[in-house]
Amino acid sequence: MRRLRIIVAIVLSFVVLSFITNHGYIWSGIQETYFRGWKNSNIDDIEFRELRTIAASESPQPWAKAVNDVNPFTSDDERWNEANQTSSLLIIQGDTIRYEQYWKGHDEHTVTNSFSACKSIVALAIGLAADQGLLDVQDPVEQYLPRFAGDVGRGLTIQELLQMRSHIPFGEGYSSPFGFMAKAYYREDIRSLVEPYAVTDQPGIRWRYQGGNTMLLEEILASLGKGALSDWVEQGFWQPMGAEDNAFWGLDAPDEEGGVERCFAQFYATTRDYARFGKLLNQGGQWGGRQLLSENFTKAVVTPIAEMTEACDVEHYGYQIWLGKTEAGRAFSCMEGLRGQMIISVPELNLIVVRTGYNKEALKKGALPSDIYRVLEMGLRNAGFER
Repeated sequence: MRRLRIIVAIVLSFVVLSFITNHGYIWSGIQETYFRGWKNSNIDDIEFRELRTIAASESPQPWAKAVNDVNPFTSDDERWNEANQTSSLLIIQGDTIRYEQYWKGHDEHTVTNSFSACKSIVALAIGLAADQGLLDVQDPVEQYLPRFAGDVGRGLTIQELLQMRSHIPFGEGYSSPFGFMAKAYYREDIRSLVEPYAVTDQPGIRWRYQGGNTMLLEEILASLGKGALSDWVEQGFWQPMGAEDNAFWGLDAPDEEGGVERCFAQFYATTRDYARFGKLLNQGGQWGGRQLLSENFTKAVVTPIAEMTEACDVEHYGYQIWLGKTEAGRAFSCMEGLRGQMIISVPELNLIVVRTGYNKEALKKGALPSDIYRVLEMGLRNAGFER
């Protein structure tokens, strides 16, 4: 009995200490992950979130459906889908669903966490503000966030944030519960988490993928006084694109208390509605004859960094989005997130491929996750195109 009391006292001491040192978020993180059999967050964690709703369109636009009989899966694909717990695969050409399948109890109305795929949505929202003349991507960040004046910002621009060239050492590891991204994902008041960080040297030369850059983009958008990130997405995209279901954005506090979107992840939507962003990119920012996002900004989103500046030679990334080419040389973009959430767009073929799932392989093909190419090949195979 005495031994049990000692163990309880030690555990309670650790709990108290964690809250005193502002690490109390660890316990809710453990509840969401290890208690559910995962090593970190997963696509079905919406029940643990404080949420801001992005309302379904008042004029929904369902996709046409003309299913293609061509099976997109090889035997290797089937094994990969099973091993990595794919939950949905959707292949759309133009406005028409050519293939759609769900697993793991999901269906066309199931909302899942996009994880980092929503970083691209943040970039598109920045484009809305740019199109309205409220900012310019060449503007220095200090113009909107004054704490970046002088040596703290070293002239850092919005474009360098969009392209992950800030030279701010946020860190991007997900394995440590004490790391920046774990804190950003689980703790409250994420603005105070970002606030102490500064640019360490001349920005723009090195590319380093970090969610903290996206968090600064959200803060810049909020500084314009035209609504929260979710408002920009709802009014600028979700409503005019005819989204059929509500989407949700996870917050760091209840909505009624002014919670801030965890903009680097925690955007929840259906597979069919995710595909709308793919169509928007394929159509150069246009939707149904209406230019939702300027053609110039949409083009910049999917332009490799190396084509926009001589300071950095990165070819695989644009504005918060991954870029590549098929074996046949066709350019594609991919909004990609943890555990293999993907919205792939191939403008030349007017093709969209969306995959959601609970896992992915930790392999690379060049600079991109190798699974992007596997999922893209499924889409190309079904649509009858060479790789």
